[in-house]
Amino acid sequence: MLSSRRLLTLGLVFSLLLVLALVQALRVQVVEGQRYAAQARYQQLKTYLNPAPRGRIFDRSGAVLAVSQRAYLVRLDPAALSAEPDLSAQVSALAEALSPATGRPVEQLQQQIRGIIADSRSPTPTLSTILAYNLSPEVTHMLTTTVAARKLRGLLVEKGWARVYPQGLVAGPLIGFVSLQPKGYAGVEGYYDSELNPPPGVRRERGRTDVLVVTPTLEGADLVLTVDLALQTYVEQRLQQALQETRAQSGVIVVMDTRTGAILASAVAPGYDPNRAVELAAQPGLLVDPVVSVPYEPGSVLKVMTIAAGLEKGLITPNSILTDTGRLVISGRAIRNAEGIRRGRASIEDVLALSLNVPTAQIALDLGAKDFYERLSLFGFGSITGIDLANESPGRLRTPRDVEWSRTDLATNSFGQGMMATPIQVLNAFNTVANDGMWMQPYVVRKWKPVNSTVVHKQPTPSRVVISAETARTLRELMARASRRATPQALPPECPAAGKTGTAEWYRNGVRQETTIVTYVGFAPVLEPRFTVLVKLDQPQSSRWAAPTTGPVFRDVVAYLCRRAGIASARAG
Repeated sequence: MLSSRRLLTLGLVFSLLLVLALVQALRVQVVEGQRYAAQARYQQLKTYLNPAPRGRIFDRSGAVLAVSQRAYLVRLDPAALSAEPDLSAQVSALAEALSPATGRPVEQLQQQIRGIIADSRSPTPTLSTILAYNLSPEVTHMLTTTVAARKLRGLLVEKGWARVYPQGLVAGPLIGFVSLQPKGYAGVEGYYDSELNPPPGVRRERGRTDVLVVTPTLEGADLVLTVDLALQTYVEQRLQQALQETRAQSGVIVVMDTRTGAILASAVAPGYDPNRAVELAAQPGLLVDPVVSVPYEPGSVLKVMTIAAGLEKGLITPNSILTDTGRLVISGRAIRNAEGIRRGRASIEDVLALSLNVPTAQIALDLGAKDFYERLSLFGFGSITGIDLANESPGRLRTPRDVEWSRTDLATNSFGQGMMATPIQVLNAFNTVANDGMWMQPYVVRKWKPVNSTVVHKQPTPSRVVISAETARTLRELMARASRRATPQALPPECPAAGKTGTAEWYRNGVRQETTIVTYVGFAPVLEPRFTVLVKLDQPQSSRWAAPTTGPVFRDVVAYLCRRAGIASARAG
């Protein structure tokens, strides 16, 4: 029997526990009753998100370039399979059910499922649980019917939208792509992601009959581009032809409306099909647009900007005669003309036609670093153009403010070496000469319609005067005469055009390569330019020079543009 002392102790303990229980009950039900009641109500609530479709993208004539279609995504739920008594059989059954829906081999799916399960047991899982994406409603219905009939567990089906690009490869890098999140990357999809991608609709309820909040699903803004699909298709085909003819590794062609800065076409080869972007994402450097994202050494096309600076400053005139010694030593480094040319007395037209490095460098040296780099910056080098495409690079331009700069840079920059620029920077600089000295903001979206708002029209944006209209017209006349002498193969007979070649050496891992990067940039018609065109080819094998490789491409593109614009051949000459 328990002693009286033990009975008293037990009684006190039980009494204390009872008091504590009463205090806790009083706290829960009275003191904090409202908070716990709110938590209970919250736990009874369910929130459903209804993803909204992204806005559509059209070319300037209304052709569809990107659209969203209803689709489904399938994930693996490793936790639902971990309790299965026969995991191997379940993995096989899931793979067999998924194979017809995805078009993938059963063995491949089994391997992926096992990898996800193993990864889920790690303290820090890294593998995606997605087994299939962008499944159509019909295929998804077939899959869910099979899963239900076989009583399979472990699959989660999520409703969403698939981004579809009806034109496939055409304008792929310019349009960009959408990930599975979904989030826009690169091109128009990346730059305008917030406008294209609306917030999801929300439904919050306490039971199916007690709906508390409904936020409607709204579509994203539709975008209309400045790009002309017919022109875009043509320049892409001409670029592919150029790669075959010259055996170049890659290239770009960009066409700009001279007066507005609108991009009419932007072709990249090799490009990519944004419909396949998710599977191509593992290949580094493929899902980029080199027109805005990959700077290169432009070479002698920069001579036009150097001469423009000299004309604007009054340092030279169209009738100036320079001395070309064929060799110029700057800070211990020798500057030479291509192929060892030594002209002696050289006019400004000679400098352009023969692409002379030495007198061009002398113009820059006589201008001085301050005036030269101020003018080059006004032309847009060393900073982004602000074009409405994602991931634009500013290029690279050393100036006297940089500790590594020297007068050698001043000399070599004058003819486009020792600096880096993107094709859009080079094109826009030439467009400034074509547009009477006015630098235009380049753009690719013509108009868009925000949700529940009116249509917004993009207005051409004159940014700054780089050179006077008189200087620009003088320079165009010089270029026209020089082009007839130097690159007749680049000039279409039906439309007066002018341009400049650029041949640049390139380096891999610091080692100079035998092949080159070649560019031809110009405009047409010469007197009142309507189009500015850049053609760039990387590592052509047929010739290391720009004139025979890029010149015929420029000619064909300009001829196509002039025919479409109804510019009479009688104006050529």
